[in-house]
Amino acid sequence: MDKRFDKVIKEINRGKKFLAVSHVSPEGDAIGSLLGITLALRSIGKDVTAYLEDPVPKMFDFLPGAETIVHTLDGAGAFDATFAVDCGQKERLGKGFIALKGPGSIINIDHHATNDRFGDVNVIEPDASAAGELVYDLIKAASINMTLDIATNLYVAIHTDTGSFRYSSATADAFMKAGELVRIGVSPWEISRRIYENYPARKYVLLGMVLPTLDIINLDGGKSIAILAVTLEMFRKAGAEKDLADGFVNYARGIEGVEVGMLLREISANEYKVSMRSKGGVDVAEVTGYFGGGGHRNAAGCTLKGSLEDVKARIMGVIKEKTFATEKA
Repeated sequence: MDKRFDKVIKEINRGKKFLAVSHVSPEGDAIGSLLGITLALRSIGKDVTAYLEDPVPKMFDFLPGAETIVHTLDGAGAFDATFAVDCGQKERLGKGFIALKGPGSIINIDHHATNDRFGDVNVIEPDASAAGELVYDLIKAASINMTLDIATNLYVAIHTDTGSFRYSSATADAFMKAGELVRIGVSPWEISRRIYENYPARKYVLLGMVLPTLDIINLDGGKSIAILAVTLEMFRKAGAEKDLADGFVNYARGIEGVEVGMLLREISANEYKVSMRSKGGVDVAEVTGYFGGGGHRNAAGCTLKGSLEDVKARIMGVIKEKTFATEKA
């Protein structure tokens, strides 16, 4: 038996009413992991509430169980335990969860190296490609039947967090588990079609406004940083929701000679959500950590207040000081 989950399985065995939650602005791993653990616990007779503060992005609304996710905990009462998946800091679970009076024991299952271990029980594996991998391991350790609906959610979690198995996080374990999920009946083609070939036209209208903001900053040593920005006015003009900007940061990282790509998304007046992606030479989790954010070495984020130019300048100052200065030393 996988000893990492001994305490978790004890919580499952003695509890009846559970909450499953993940971070604000959820993406594939957050939603897939959330629904994976939710459906697994429901399959053994547990009463499980699946909660996200923000709506499920349209590209993931096909996932089995997505229609059961709630977005308020008003009147929810007390829980025996809460499963928090794919979230490094408790506050990122949202205001609704923070205000909850009776979450029970918090079981923190995550793969972010910057996780602050906020749970009563913590299973943190930075080498895992996705939180979905850890939910897979838990289901196996607890001897819960891996149904096709559960497998579909976990495949999406692993598939999306490895960038369709393109990123350095695509380890042998990730491929092995994905292969097992396919053997259960998951269709890689159907998943890819649903996620990557089903965008509304307004996503591309928004992208057309964002690409002209490209700013490439050349640094010493032949390295460059590429920055894109998306404003509230762009969202308004395109008639686009905030999740339609997901993935835009990869246009910045994908440029030849660029070491780090950034997307600065305006979330309120003089406040920006910063998404950073590295090709491996810069630890962007260290950079975002300076501003109270976190993530992985090659993918991280934070939130900063200030004008667009001020935010750019502050981030670039830290990159130059903490990263490139270290390389020269």
